[in-house]
Amino acid sequence: MIGFDRPALIRTIYKGQAYPATQPIPPNLPGHDDAWNIRLDYDPAAAKALLDRFGYVDRNGDGWRDRPDGKPLLLMMASATSERDRQFDELWQRSMAALGIRIEFTHQKFPDLLKMGRVGKLQMMRIGWITNYGEGDAFAQLLYSANIGQSNYARFSLPEYDALYRKSRTLPDGAERNALYRKMSELVAAYNPWELGIYTVENTLVAPWVRGYKKHIYQEHAWKYYDVDVDIAARARTKR
Repeated sequence: MIGFDRPALIRTIYKGQAYPATQPIPPNLPGHDDAWNIRLDYDPAAAKALLDRFGYVDRNGDGWRDRPDGKPLLLMMASATSERDRQFDELWQRSMAALGIRIEFTHQKFPDLLKMGRVGKLQMMRIGWITNYGEGDAFAQLLYSANIGQSNYARFSLPEYDALYRKSRTLPDGAERNALYRKMSELVAAYNPWELGIYTVENTLVAPWVRGYKKHIYQEHAWKYYDVDVDIAARARTKR
């Protein structure tokens, strides 16, 4: 979305620990193409020009844009109840107000928002995704129409996308499957069921005497799998 201030999101909320997403499949997974970019950069002037072009203008002089049919233009975004969610809301409010667009928020606990999203009761929703099996399929399946009511919160349904996705499921990792992911990404750019958002950055600091550490996305503190090399630890204390 060229009217949403993503640079401010990265700078203020994520403290620089994120960068703009370029495609549905994130880096370091099969199907991600470092040379491919469907990101829309932040450009308020272009956003206003597009709104004007398609008839989303202020028709009654109240300072807010209306729909082409004259009815009020109002966006509704789902939001959870944490302090970080409040910061997201404020940034969205400022970004949309700068374009003359009203936006309101549906505040619920996150599990309740997921339930509402699965049955199509939300117009807009911020949601991230992770995978524990290291495949581009984990993200490509999020727009497969058979997953509406499950992981396809956008409720995106496009026969061309579905056919490409089903074919990708029959292929091993490699150039042929990556080409299908590229075509699916082009459809995402054309139909825009998602505002791609960001890829977050996570930093992990591990002492040199820790043994057995391996990052696990679901077990944040898997202490029982770790060990300590007491000799290295002792030498480190001696050097202090």
